[in-house]
Amino acid sequence: MTDSKMFIRFYPVGNGDSILIEDLDRKHLMIDYNCVSKAEEDDDDRIFLEDELDERLDGKDLDVLMITHAHEDHLQGFSNYFWLNSSKKHQGDDRKKMTELWVPDSIIWEPGAEDEEKLLRKEARYRLLDDKKGIKVFGETDSLKEYINNSGKAKYEEVKHLIKKPGEIVSHFKGFEIFIHSPHSWVTEDDENKNNKCIVVQLDFRFDSESVAKGIFGSDAESDAWESIYSATKNNKNLDRLDFDIFKLAHHCSYTALNKDEKGDLITEPVEKVKKIFEERGREKAKLIASCDRIPSKQDRNETGPPHYQAAEYYRKVRDLKKGDFRVTMEEPKGSRNIKPIVIEITKYGPRFDQLSAAVFGAGTITSTKSERHG
Repeated sequence: MTDSKMFIRFYPVGNGDSILIEDLDRKHLMIDYNCVSKAEEDDDDRIFLEDELDERLDGKDLDVLMITHAHEDHLQGFSNYFWLNSSKKHQGDDRKKMTELWVPDSIIWEPGAEDEEKLLRKEARYRLLDDKKGIKVFGETDSLKEYINNSGKAKYEEVKHLIKKPGEIVSHFKGFEIFIHSPHSWVTEDDENKNNKCIVVQLDFRFDSESVAKGIFGSDAESDAWESIYSATKNNKNLDRLDFDIFKLAHHCSYTALNKDEKGDLITEPVEKVKKIFEERGREKAKLIASCDRIPSKQDRNETGPPHYQAAEYYRKVRDLKKGDFRVTMEEPKGSRNIKPIVIEITKYGPRFDQLSAAVFGAGTITSTKSERHG
């Protein structure tokens, strides 16, 4: 161990998710990957993620890439950067290898896909059914079991060790364990809604077996999915698994993560169980991070979004209640076009914003360029 710290880096990639978590052994979990080619241009505020990861990983493989669900803003550009075992066209010395790929079960069994989603599905199926390694699938639906058993390549019993269910703990990294909240096995109200089939997890950061910080990573789950998560967690007497010091807010500060049916005029009032998560499970000095564009002004609150002014107003209310923080990835630092990652440092004393690391890491790399990738 070179340093007894862990880091969470929330990247400014517009309305999209890209989060890099560094454990005590300097291994990395990447939660979603959204690299827009235009971000390489000097007049674009977004970070060009390829250059950022090259610098941060420093020649090493990425240990785990978790894609929480198959929407473009969570996987855009991944086939331009990563080595894909399933496609010789997407292999080469200029590509970054990932030791494991983690996906929700719907990536495996859902029919129909285009572009990046199609390539992700092909890679996930190849690792699960052909290689039978290098992957974890989150969720255990009947649709998944049926697809595997009918694949002609594997039977469910052969690969079930690669499938993780809600309520299970994944202990893959040194310094934090991962509790799986979703996707659940039952069908949500809107069966076509990929947001409610996404991976939601709690990370419990530990030093010498003592918990020092907990983080919820909410992907794009909407309010009905959060209600299911709350009910299941309470029924299993696991409500501490919804405690948080850090919350990656769901769906880019959209009101639908709080109350999918009612945005409100000046503030979104969350449905009861979502309210309980934020106001009862959030700890003092909780840090709320919205991975989204700048929050609209009060005057522009009826713009389509996300983000939504009304949702941000509720999160500000929670911030004040918890004496904590509410930050937006595309607004850091305040008043500057030189957008930097939001960096949270975790030590044995707990979590804190690491302004120095953000400044050092962000400086000089936002406008950097690199040779074109092909594939």
